[in-house]
Amino acid sequence: MRTTVPPPFSMTFTGPEGPYTVHFRPTDEWDGIIDVFLEGQQMRWDVMDADREEGGGLVLGGMTSGSEALWNDQFWFELRLDDRPPVMRYWGDKVIWREDRAA
Repeated sequence: MRTTVPPPFSMTFTGPEGPYTVHFRPTDEWDGIIDVFLEGQQMRWDVMDADREEGGGLVLGGMTSGSEALWNDQFWFELRLDDRPPVMRYWGDKVIWREDRAA
């Protein structure tokens, strides 16, 4: 179910490239922007979807704009804030490409 986005936050994840931090800021009550600095690449990802799952978990989603230089592709991301630990999940062609866990 679509829901409003949370207040600004920063969170560090660990992936194959090493640790990276995502900085979220809302642009209004329904959308936001995530700034990511990963493997020397600065990216800005629009949060186009904020959903509350049946179990109550908050999931922010959007496209990894600018990731072509690093990954040769763009992916749909899900930032799963209420998973323990939080998870950044990347989807490509309806399959999970990778999952990075919060440090």
